[in-house]
Amino acid sequence: MKKNKVFRIINLIKNIICWTLVVVLVFTLVLFFTSRINGSTPSVFGYSIFRVSSGSMEPELMVGDIILDKTVDNPEDLKVGDVITFKSNDYGDMLVTHKIIKAPYEENGKLMLQTKGIANEIEDKPISVNNVKGIMICKVDYLDTIYNIFLSPWGLLILIALIVIIFFDEIITIVKILTNNDRSVKDADDINEIIDRLQAEKLKEQAEKLKEQAEQAEKESKKDSEDSIGKDE
Repeated sequence: MKKNKVFRIINLIKNIICWTLVVVLVFTLVLFFTSRINGSTPSVFGYSIFRVSSGSMEPELMVGDIILDKTVDNPEDLKVGDVITFKSNDYGDMLVTHKIIKAPYEENGKLMLQTKGIANEIEDKPISVNNVKGIMICKVDYLDTIYNIFLSPWGLLILIALIVIIFFDEIITIVKILTNNDRSVKDADDINEIIDRLQAEKLKEQAEKLKEQAEQAEKESKKDSEDSIGKDE
């Protein structure tokens, strides 16, 4: 019984971990997929991942590098030397990652700043701080392959297929439970019944053996008593 209970607890913990991972992965896939459809930037808790697509920041950032950005809470805290990702009309509303060369300043009632690509000879036109999408936290090495998978429709399908394969047995179990065809539960109940019956039979055997021993001891005691009386006579 104890082993069966431990097995059930371990199985429950495994299921909780597995389905937590499934929920997280599905949420991530939906977030990235919907963001791509809407043309917006996928963000989780204020953090976003970007891929460098030009050589304007070489050698600090190479083409294909993956960077992690964080939403800017207070634009006035931005300073010269910070690498930011922003939206600029000069680049056809594309997102650009360049270094700040002029800290935020006020112009015509608007807070502006100026950037420049390290490899570019000409600085960018000043932009409003409202166009800033995030400040670079770090460069994430070896993530370009995974990032490309998220960007590829086939990659998404393969990832979903892998999730289904990994948790196939759990999915089958849930389907069986929902359709009342979960044989494992029935088998577990049958096993418990067998264990209970065996334990009851064992206890019965032990009780009968103790009874026989008591009767035998009583007979021996009675015989010893009779022998003692015979000797006295």
